[in-house]
Amino acid sequence: MGGTFQRLLFHLVCMLALAWPAFLNGQPFYFPDTTAYIRAADSAAYIFSDHRISTEWTERYRHSLDPGGKAADAGRHVSPNVNDLGTESVMAGRSPYFGALLWLSYVLSRFWLFVLAQAMVAYALIRITLRLFGLARPAIVAASVAGLALFTSLPFFVSLLMPDLLAAFAILAFLLLAIDRQRLRKGERRALYGLMLVSALAHITHIFIIAALALSLFAWASFRGLRRSRLAPLVGFSSLVALAGIASVMVTGAVVERTFGRAPLLVPLLTARFLGDGTGLDYLRRHCPEAGFAACAYRDRKQVIVGEFLWSLEPGKGAYMIADTSTRRALSVEDSRFALAVLAAYPVEQGGRILRNGWRQMLRFDIDLWNYKCAGKPQCWSSLPPAERAALLASPGGRDLWPQEAIAVIHYTVVAGALVLLLAWAATDARTGHEGVEDIALWLALLLIAMAVNALLGGGVSDPQPRYQARVTWLLPLLALIAALVWRRHRNEDAAAG
Repeated sequence: MGGTFQRLLFHLVCMLALAWPAFLNGQPFYFPDTTAYIRAADSAAYIFSDHRISTEWTERYRHSLDPGGKAADAGRHVSPNVNDLGTESVMAGRSPYFGALLWLSYVLSRFWLFVLAQAMVAYALIRITLRLFGLARPAIVAASVAGLALFTSLPFFVSLLMPDLLAAFAILAFLLLAIDRQRLRKGERRALYGLMLVSALAHITHIFIIAALALSLFAWASFRGLRRSRLAPLVGFSSLVALAGIASVMVTGAVVERTFGRAPLLVPLLTARFLGDGTGLDYLRRHCPEAGFAACAYRDRKQVIVGEFLWSLEPGKGAYMIADTSTRRALSVEDSRFALAVLAAYPVEQGGRILRNGWRQMLRFDIDLWNYKCAGKPQCWSSLPPAERAALLASPGGRDLWPQEAIAVIHYTVVAGALVLLLAWAATDARTGHEGVEDIALWLALLLIAMAVNALLGGGVSDPQPRYQARVTWLLPLLALIAALVWRRHRNEDAAAG
């Protein structure tokens, strides 16, 4: 009985250690997109329950659903919100499935269940990883959890109310299934497949990462002469997961259009990115107004900064958020067509800028999310319900007390050390043919590919932001730790044999 209690206590402490930033902050961390996820689920509950289910979040948009709440001239209406039910405008790209999970965790626990669930999944994945590499001794588990909790971005993303961590979870689940060889328990195998599916349903970028991993694994098997039948179930299921993710986006769009009479609006990320790269502006100056794009209205701007173009409310800098509903819809509908036109006109220049931005994204993973910088801003985070906003402003993040620069230095140092260690491993132990070497080599190859795809999606297609890459970089120290411990074990075995 005592042994069981001690094991449970051990697991509990390890799990809670992975969520320490949220506990220290007194509240999980918000990101601006968090409110969009929550209100999407909250509005769905309010609408489909015939207005019987409501929360503190409902007050912000309740009036727009009441009789007379619709904008009189919806097409010319300018809204300060991305989602505006008064004009029947709903933003695409925010998974209602993830939003539902987040909303339920708020209703039941003010988000703490979400944080604890992420910590539990992270801990379970770490334990399974160490077990498959023969490193599951309690001391190693405890040291690994402590190292990842203290020196990587993992605990901060455990504490963040966003789907970001699910990208890393999907990658790690895929890596574990790739080296399964019937070592995983049936329940673990199903849970890992389920985790990949949840990740694909949570964000569209995760779909592309999973698809890239499946394609890369197939190529690896062909190059290394491995039996494809061993990896076929994983490649096949990953393909189905990607298709399910795409289908979920289509279903969501159809439901929104049927409910509100209009298709959801996808934020024109490609338009903003290509304008910011300069090629988009060159195209507009040469081809407007004949091209007929809504973006032609911005052809006289000297430069475009992506974040400002999309989100700023300042004339001359902002565009999307200060545009009327008709212009927003035109920018959204024309986004991919405009991007293809720019690519056709400047294939080398724009292709090079995509790669450059992806590389910039790969190198940026300092986390700048934990201090909200509300000093001197009376309306800071006014989109939150009063109780949540009061807790945010009173938290260390709300008072700008987190030492973000010091945290960034630690994370960069640890990732750099992990890369050096992996290079040393590749130059020595990787050449020995010892047990486990092939698995580590496969993980390293797949992880680098996943990180590259993640960087291209974040920097090349959107706008380089530290959050995009920081959500997955903690996997490098985890792999370096495994390589170091396996390497040490091989040296001890060789010494004993000699």
